[in-house]
Amino acid sequence: MPGSNYNNRQRRLISLPLRISLGLVLATILPLVITLFVIEWRTQPILSDQANKAMQSDAQTRVQLIDTYFKERVLDAKTITQVPTVQQYLLTPPTDPTYADQTKHTIFALAAGMYRDPNYTTWQLYDRQGKLRLAYPTTQKPALHGNILVPQRYQDTVFTNQTIISTVYYNPDQQKATVDIYSPVAALTPEGKPTNTLIGFIRVTLGLDYIWGIVKGDTQNGKNSYAFILNEDGVRIADTEQNRIFKAVQDLPSDVQQQVSNEQRYGPNGIPVKKDATLAQHLKDTKSPVSYQAQPAEQNESYQIVQANVGNVPWKYYVLSPLSTVNAVAQQQLEVTLLVALIMSGLVAIIGLVAGRSLTRPILQAVNALRDSSDALNSLASRQRDASTEQMWVVESSQIGLQSVQYYTEAINSAAAQLAAVGKNLGQNINQLDRQKLLQAVEHVQNGAKYIENAAQYQNESNKKLATALKVTNQVTEQLASGATSATDAAAQLEEVVDQLRAVVG
Repeated sequence: MPGSNYNNRQRRLISLPLRISLGLVLATILPLVITLFVIEWRTQPILSDQANKAMQSDAQTRVQLIDTYFKERVLDAKTITQVPTVQQYLLTPPTDPTYADQTKHTIFALAAGMYRDPNYTTWQLYDRQGKLRLAYPTTQKPALHGNILVPQRYQDTVFTNQTIISTVYYNPDQQKATVDIYSPVAALTPEGKPTNTLIGFIRVTLGLDYIWGIVKGDTQNGKNSYAFILNEDGVRIADTEQNRIFKAVQDLPSDVQQQVSNEQRYGPNGIPVKKDATLAQHLKDTKSPVSYQAQPAEQNESYQIVQANVGNVPWKYYVLSPLSTVNAVAQQQLEVTLLVALIMSGLVAIIGLVAGRSLTRPILQAVNALRDSSDALNSLASRQRDASTEQMWVVESSQIGLQSVQYYTEAINSAAAQLAAVGKNLGQNINQLDRQKLLQAVEHVQNGAKYIENAAQYQNESNKKLATALKVTNQVTEQLASGATSATDAAAQLEEVVDQLRAVVG
């Protein structure tokens, strides 16, 4: 059948050793492929969860460092506010004879606070009216926020007896960010205990270099991971990359824009906005930490994002890592398994080829023997077909000769019959002819007819013998033809068996 022949041809294209080798390779690779899918299916969520937890732990660790740092700086400010010299200095008018000595002692107190941390810029002491009384270092002017030293909202808050940390200020010329720590100074009782009467406050200007160092070093969450901090307004106040800082992720409210402008919070040119809807949306989240996936505005791929709230300031700390990096461990496992699969496939393929050739060598030998037998049968069948063809030609020629002999035999018989009839007529009309001559003629005619009749009889006997010989020859010819056909059929069947074996072996 055509379909069967096509399949045989297809099988013939791939040898049995190669098919055995391929079968062994598939038997080896299939479990590995299933294992790969199981690894990808089961381990991917686990590894992603582990990476997410690691990022959350990292964010919480960094937030704790920031919280601890600000707690210590607030404690520095509170400690200086409780120094009796500072309180006495605020209560002493400048006209008092002891004012100069108190100024020196107060400067020493401010200097002691200054040396608590190298990131302090200035320590400033203000009275109850918000007037600057003293600053250290004395050679450095305190930074103005717009046209004033202390914005009114911070004065109002600190005089409610609260220690607060201001928003972030940035000087683009110096590329330096700072915050102010405000702590109230209360009057003391005669026994040296603070009262509820506020007589002034301290403003400590603190550089954010330490905070920036924490953020810049946060790159251990995989390739292309980074971190940054957004303040309460959505302004990026710290980042792993310096060129991304002090850009807002959303439009600032009109009142905040007015404050930013009045205080020149980020320099005279304001702050650019690089909108990021996802970050802006999650600014309102109070839960910490928060984990989600998104594509940051400045990136071209999706990231795993962990957001944690800083305790002492209204900031949010962000740790970001590309999803491709988060899934890198699973990808490495997949690549290792694929490498093992390829190596195993090569080894199994070689073993399969060797084993296949060993298994198919006897079959190939049998196939070759059958092929020789088939060729011999085909040769015999061909010779028998030639002989039978020639024999058929002889039979046909004999049949034609027999037909000719039969024709002439019938003619002789007809002539003999006519001679016999003439002789008989002459015998009956003898009285009308010369008797002697007529008798002789009649005698000759009768003798000739007798001869012809005998010859015809002999011819008939020969005809019978020729017919018998032709019959026997015809039977032999038919037997030869039948034998040739049988040999041809046997050779064809043998050829089909050989083809099937060849299709199996390849």
